Amino acid sequence: MNSNSLPDNWRSHLAGYVLNDLTEAETAQVREWLALYPEVAIELQALEASWQSLPESLPPQSPPPPLRDRVLTAVQSPPSNLASPPASPTPIPRRRRPWGWAGLGLGWAATAVALISVVAENQRLKQELIQSEAVVASFRQPNNRFYTLAGTAAQPQASGRLVVDPESETALIFTESLPPLMADQAYRLWAIADQAPLFCGQFNPSAEQSSSQWPLPDAACGAPGVQMLITAESVDAPPLPEGPLVLQSQS
Repeated sequence: MNSNSLPDNWRSHLAGYVLNDLTEAETAQVREWLALYPEVAIELQALEASWQSLPESLPPQSPPPPLRDRVLTAVQSPPSNLASPPASPTPIPRRRRPWGWAGLGLGWAATAVALISVVAENQRLKQELIQSEAVVASFRQPNNRFYTLAGTAAQPQASGRLVVDPESETALIFTESLPPLMADQAYRLWAIADQAPLFCGQFNPSAEQSSSQWPLPDAACGAPGVQMLITAESVDAPPLPEGPLVLQSQS
């Protein structure tokens, strides 16, 4: 079967499958892909091999002295709730190797830390996916205004997608390669038609790929036939476009 029919997020689902972090429906979907697409099975094998080799790739860590002493004491001392062994007339000396057990425990700890990191990263990717799907869902609403934004000379690498919902009077923007600003600055959205630039709210992305949503300060921002511009401004500046133009809608 043609692999072009796979959704864009299939690798994210495959990572969740390896980590056992999917819903029943998502797990069933991945198993269906495995039966239909050879490249999915190959990718799964690579992911599983990487996951299994992760503990081996972790560098050995020396525990701090207090932790080392506690581990040694715990290994060398029997639990207090166990019955004392019967006395033996000829005790057999034992050779203790406390660091073998301690090293094993520390290996488990390192693996647990790695697992937490991978799961956290997977959750982050799933959250980004949820945000992206929310944007796509907004695009499908028939009454919403959709704008494709392109970078200007000030930010040529930047791009974005803007959805204006006239009914709820909200704006939702998804930006890429648009750097976050300082705390005293913000990107401002302006609507331009025959009138002077109309202030339509401001935002400051948390990362170079981010989504932001806010209520529109004026219902006219949702009017048809306007061009949308985004400038970088001071948060204390009056509602006039005085800063550099960074994004503009395409006609």
